[in-house]
Amino acid sequence: MTDTHRSSDPAEEEIEIDLRQILTVLKKRSKLIIAITLLTTLASGLISYFVLQPVYQAKTLLMVTVASEKLQTTVNPQLNQNRDPEVSPLTPMPVLTMNTYLGQLKSEAIMKRVLDDLKIPGQTIGGLSSMVEASIVKDSNLIEVKVNHTDPELAATIANTVSYKYLELMKEFMFSSVVVISPANVPTSPVKPNKQMNIAIAFLLGFMLSTLLAFLLEYLDNTLKSPEDISRELDVPVLGIIPFKSDQNTRQSSYGGTR
Repeated sequence: MTDTHRSSDPAEEEIEIDLRQILTVLKKRSKLIIAITLLTTLASGLISYFVLQPVYQAKTLLMVTVASEKLQTTVNPQLNQNRDPEVSPLTPMPVLTMNTYLGQLKSEAIMKRVLDDLKIPGQTIGGLSSMVEASIVKDSNLIEVKVNHTDPELAATIANTVSYKYLELMKEFMFSSVVVISPANVPTSPVKPNKQMNIAIAFLLGFMLSTLLAFLLEYLDNTLKSPEDISRELDVPVLGIIPFKSDQNTRQSSYGGTR
């Protein structure tokens, strides 16, 4: 009768041992991991709810009735009527592109007109320009203007003023191809900070950092605390374990002996 022994793969045994060691470290340092994770999450919540000022965003929508995605040329009709085909060549005139409108919308000239009209105390052209965001709505001839500010009413006022001052500038340049189709309303809820997102990110970062710290402390700890540590580190069998008794247990046993 022959005994059959199941052969085990060394790689699988190594993976199993490594996973067991990882779980042992996590269990051993669980209090540290939980404490750091809770502290970072709590700190993020306190900062998001009580420290950071809420930022509101007001939006207005402009429509460009004549625009092209690429720079093109067109003929001046007045010169075309009076020209001599053999002497006077065609005179090309540039067509404004959507990106040109965006550049004009955030120009210093527009920002200066807005500041002169609103007279915001302590506000500069650069600071006002940093509040204003302008972007082209994808696959359309619409321009969305966004203004971020801690005051929701002021955010809506700035967004509308920027749009109408830009229309005034276009009329001065004899361009009437921009209209406001959706003025900005006063926002009712802030867009920043995203409290739930901040807390979730803080929780993940706290857990990751605390886990890394736990493994670092375990790596720096070179003491042997269990028979498994001796077998793993010294590669020698454990013959026996000497039980440990505290002084309190010793005193209790000695008292019991005198009785």
